[in-house]
Amino acid sequence: MQNFRVSLLQAVKHSAWYPKRRSYRVLFWREITPLAVPIFFENLCVLLMGVLSTFLVSWLGKEAMAGVGLADSFNMVVISFFAAIDLGTTVVVAFSLGKLNRDRAQAAARQSLVLMTLFAILLAIGIEFFGPHIINVIAGNAEPRVKELALIYLNITAWSYPAAAIALIGCGALRGAGNTKIPMLINGGMNILNIVFSTVLIYGCLGWKGMGFVGAGLGLTLSRYIGAVAVIYVLMIGFNPQLKITLRSYFSRLNISILMEVLGIGVPASIESVLFNGGKLLTQIFVAGMGTNVIAGNFIAFSIVSLINLPGNALGSASTIIVGTRLGKGQLGQPERQLRHIFWLSTIGLCLLAALTVPFAGLLASFYTREEDVIHVVKVLVWLNAAFMPFWAASWVLPAGLKGARDARFTMWISLLGMWGCRIVAGYTLGVLLGFGVVGIWLGMFFDWIVRGIFFYRRMNSGRWLWKYAKPATSPDG
Repeated sequence: MQNFRVSLLQAVKHSAWYPKRRSYRVLFWREITPLAVPIFFENLCVLLMGVLSTFLVSWLGKEAMAGVGLADSFNMVVISFFAAIDLGTTVVVAFSLGKLNRDRAQAAARQSLVLMTLFAILLAIGIEFFGPHIINVIAGNAEPRVKELALIYLNITAWSYPAAAIALIGCGALRGAGNTKIPMLINGGMNILNIVFSTVLIYGCLGWKGMGFVGAGLGLTLSRYIGAVAVIYVLMIGFNPQLKITLRSYFSRLNISILMEVLGIGVPASIESVLFNGGKLLTQIFVAGMGTNVIAGNFIAFSIVSLINLPGNALGSASTIIVGTRLGKGQLGQPERQLRHIFWLSTIGLCLLAALTVPFAGLLASFYTREEDVIHVVKVLVWLNAAFMPFWAASWVLPAGLKGARDARFTMWISLLGMWGCRIVAGYTLGVLLGFGVVGIWLGMFFDWIVRGIFFYRRMNSGRWLWKYAKPATSPDG
């Protein structure tokens, strides 16, 4: 044992990390932590509130639950599009402020808000006319009552799209300016309001019987508009002085070059996100024919895994901001070193977290269900997830950092290759054709991680993701 410790210590001292350990410590406490921790708690709040919101609707019956699930499968595609434009705004704001160009950062945030709000309004109007056709495509052979409830929920929540766009893009701009606490508070408050409003509107209060199912959609819509107002107010008063946007400025002329810069990142990312979520929906269809216990176990396992991945997602978001800011300052030697550090930090941290879930997989599953056959499915999937966790950060954290360098097209093509060329093909072959069931579906997902991770890791090492930035003769940071 003593020899092992000595050998381990010697290996650490001879590693490339050891001479730079102090600078990495400074990076962790001064840059990564202030960005990643608020993002982590923001995502945690959103995830937990989503679970609680689902419980509220589930008490109305299985038809109501199915209706919300069908409508939300479409809503998630729309929200993922807004989130992709949010990413483009974050990168351009971070890059512009890194170059001390405050006017360009404000213009990028303002124009993204105006464009996406107008698009969201048009989309909501379109759903008023084409909502039944959308539900028919999504629901397939579902019961008429389920389709009816899904259409009601979709029509109500569609009018929350403008507010969702404002909240997402406004918070993305604030993160790009280095302020992650305000987005955390706004999103946390918005989700708490969603629970309060939905509970009162669904079940009533002080003798009022409530509105039932309709109240679920109204609660979500009202909370989003309050969040949107909060974002506009924060930007208007200049809570972050670098990103002060007055109400009058929203009516100024658009700058096409800035808008194209945002869309140059956001559109490839949105295509990636929309098609990726479509692929995930297709894999859920594979699982749907494998029995009730498998469907439930698959859902619970994904819920547990989402909690494990939260720190990695937060670190990925932080890497987007850090890389964009460093490149904006012209520090071409810093982004790769810092992205590499965040990658290894997330890999080691997530592997440790995943390892801790192995002995407690059954206990975690028991919080969701008492059915032994469902718990068995959850345990197997959580164990598999822990075994393949070393590949997760390469496939998710690295592309987040590459997008900070506006390398969005490369990440889009690789992500689509991984989803449609690996996850779906391998998942269907292993899970359905060869009869491995849900385990085969998850093995297809892990194969996707590995392939994507290899491409993204090679991209980081090659330095080609920095091709848009001409390297000067002498670099100030070495």
